[in-house]
Amino acid sequence: MTAPLRTRGRSDLLRPRAAGALAGVTAVVLAAVAVSTPAVGADDPPAADGYERTARLTTVGKPLDLLLHPESGKLYVGSDTVAGTPDGSLAGVYAVDPASGNVLSWVKTSPGSTGAPAQLPGKRLAGPLPGDGVHYLVGLRGIAAAKDADASGSGGWLTGTSITQARSGAKAGTVVVVRGTKLEEVAVGEASVTVERSLTLPATGGPLAVDTAAGQIWVTDNTNGVLRRVGSADFTPDGKEIALGSGAAVSFLEWDTGRGVLWAGRGTVLEAYDIASGKLAASFDAEPGDTIADVAVDPRSDRAFAVWQDWGNPPEEGDGVGQLAVYDTATLKDLDLGAELPGVNGQLGSSSIAVQPGGDAVFVASPSDASLTVFKAPVPPTPSPTPTPTDPESPPPSPDPSPGDTDPDPDPTDEPADPSDTGTTVPVDGPADDGNSAAGTADSGDTGAGTGTTGGTVSGGSLGGTGDGSLASTGSDLLLPATAGTAALLAAGTAAVLWRRRTNGRPAP
Repeated sequence: MTAPLRTRGRSDLLRPRAAGALAGVTAVVLAAVAVSTPAVGADDPPAADGYERTARLTTVGKPLDLLLHPESGKLYVGSDTVAGTPDGSLAGVYAVDPASGNVLSWVKTSPGSTGAPAQLPGKRLAGPLPGDGVHYLVGLRGIAAAKDADASGSGGWLTGTSITQARSGAKAGTVVVVRGTKLEEVAVGEASVTVERSLTLPATGGPLAVDTAAGQIWVTDNTNGVLRRVGSADFTPDGKEIALGSGAAVSFLEWDTGRGVLWAGRGTVLEAYDIASGKLAASFDAEPGDTIADVAVDPRSDRAFAVWQDWGNPPEEGDGVGQLAVYDTATLKDLDLGAELPGVNGQLGSSSIAVQPGGDAVFVASPSDASLTVFKAPVPPTPSPTPTPTDPESPPPSPDPSPGDTDPDPDPTDEPADPSDTGTTVPVDGPADDGNSAAGTADSGDTGAGTGTTGGTVSGGSLGGTGDGSLASTGSDLLLPATAGTAALLAAGTAAVLWRRRTNGRPAP
């Protein structure tokens, strides 16, 4: 049986010889631990921060929908006017250079209900035109087409029931729309629109997703809780259905055609359905007070980008802050690379999102504050090289002083390390020469986390022009050996002093 540990009374009153021995042993142990133990996290890969807000544009009216053209690379913005604008309506469709934020052109007018051009909001962008441009919805039943530098949109209006959903059709020059219980394929001409094919659905149709290459259409049936597939070749259901679980109605549908996954927004839940199995593959819940507004899938980066908007009635409902979230489309996991969206709420409409191929830039439209916010992908910090000794053949540390030593002073050759020596990192504690802090410079679009800090517009320059200042390593892997070395010298000196006090001034025993 192991005897319990016992403590002695007056254990803090050590005899001089014991104190000297203990100090010497402590010095050796500290030195050994400092040399052999790497700094915590020294071998860990650098961590990546979330997407960084780099600009906030207020030059495109009240943005209602976004589309980044897959061929021309231009960012199209369907917009409404901003209340209180003194210089007239800002409604229409804007073409924006995503690199600089410059407005390339503004299509102010579209076909009105009578056929005459009128300035109307670009309510929803149905999809891209070949080469450049977009199909978009105007009014209750209007469908138009426009591209950069067009003086006006072309197209026309349908009669009867209002259009509630629209996507580019598998056939060039067509748009698939939902009107009540009708799914229709509409050809868009210069001055008219014509229904070419029509399908009666079992119930009122909901959000659409179209794979133009495969010629397949998914249409939501919120009444019966089903996602239903329609073949565009014969424009009839092909029998493939996916049952939705209990929950809110589907507000949007986004198809990751490369992985065969349908992303569905359902109130406070974002769901991902595997088409092959017909099962729910993943779901993501909102932060308290948020709802899912839109998702954009980027096959090149294997990521899905979602905008969660706040209810907009703090503190009773929400906190006034939305969220940008980033998900891995292969693992269907949250990558924790998102960012907060102050002021993004659903009071004046639903937010939308677009992503540059490769995920380098993300654009979030917010009708609530009439802004288009630009986010740049995080760049992992470059890891500092592992410090190496300047002389690999340096002799080992000298042994601790013995009782016979009479000079406890440290070796005069032990000088402090020169900050310019190889392997030495000096912490940055003060501001840089240009007056910016060590953490870098503020970007062109923001100086803080809240909205409304810039109050301006972007009229030129690159949106990627952020400061590249970085905080130097604190050198924790060097401070530990230095601290231990100092402790060793202090302990050795203490041992010598205590020994001298025992022997000096009185006869030896």
